[in-house]
Amino acid sequence: MNKRLLVTLSVLIAVFVGLAHAQRDDDDDDDRPVVRPHALKPGEKPLDADFACPYSKTYQRPQKLPGFTLAMSAHLRTPAARCRAILNSSKSHTTVAEDWALNVDKISGSDVNGDGKADLVIDGYSGGDHCCFTYSIVALSEPPRVLRKIQSRSPLSFNKQSDGSVIIHGADTSFDYFIIPHFAAVIPQVFLRVEGDRLVNAGSQFQDQYDQQIAEARSQLTQADLDKFRQSSYHQKMFTDQIPTVHRVLTMVLDYLYSGRETQAWQTIDDLWPVSDRSRIKDLILERRRRGVMSQLNSGEEKVTAAEKAQ
Repeated sequence: MNKRLLVTLSVLIAVFVGLAHAQRDDDDDDDRPVVRPHALKPGEKPLDADFACPYSKTYQRPQKLPGFTLAMSAHLRTPAARCRAILNSSKSHTTVAEDWALNVDKISGSDVNGDGKADLVIDGYSGGDHCCFTYSIVALSEPPRVLRKIQSRSPLSFNKQSDGSVIIHGADTSFDYFIIPHFAAVIPQVFLRVEGDRLVNAGSQFQDQYDQQIAEARSQLTQADLDKFRQSSYHQKMFTDQIPTVHRVLTMVLDYLYSGRETQAWQTIDDLWPVSDRSRIKDLILERRRRGVMSQLNSGEEKVTAAEKAQ
């Protein structure tokens, strides 16, 4: 009996600690990142991505690109910018990226921004001093021009589509520790596209993928679950007794939001979330979304108006 009681208490403590972490930003009183990687030592590598400089023995070997030669150099005594990527031509020598670690993305040489010309993409990692990954998209023009820098707390991938366009795929980890503990967090997928020097949300092209997750989450919600949840008060138990239900409802809301269907996202809140908590949760979702990669969009899609939120 004592052992069972101890296990139960341990689980409850873990849940409440996670929820305290998740809820510390309820008052929107700070803009600190939710997830911070540990600072790497000089010889360590990030676990979830691969970088040539300064780890590979061949990172200093020049690489040929249309009209240019790319050279990487390392200055190990300057950690914040110990790796440098320089584009050289007969007319110019341009530093296009600096970071703790750098790599030439495999998409380089493709038309990344839709202008019909080849581009260079340099992947950068901060080493944990500040968070986290930076992707520099460079036009191979004379002189070279950095079209766009995209920052993300988790790795992004550049993927060529059947029509020749390039989609940037990743996850918005700004929703880690949001409302529910880390082990149950809803981390929405993001699909982005660069148009010229603008970053836009391409989630609407992948609604089928989002819809599969929405359908799965909806199928796991029983009427009893929803009736109990709608009658709940966040301020009484912080939804600790309904974490699976909150996870499934948030999955539906965030998948609608990230696939460009704001109206359906807020309608799901109005249909399924407790009445007393709807305004708060909408504000928190928007605040947390503004912390992530979507805050860098140029399309205006990240700036949901009060009128849209009220729908």
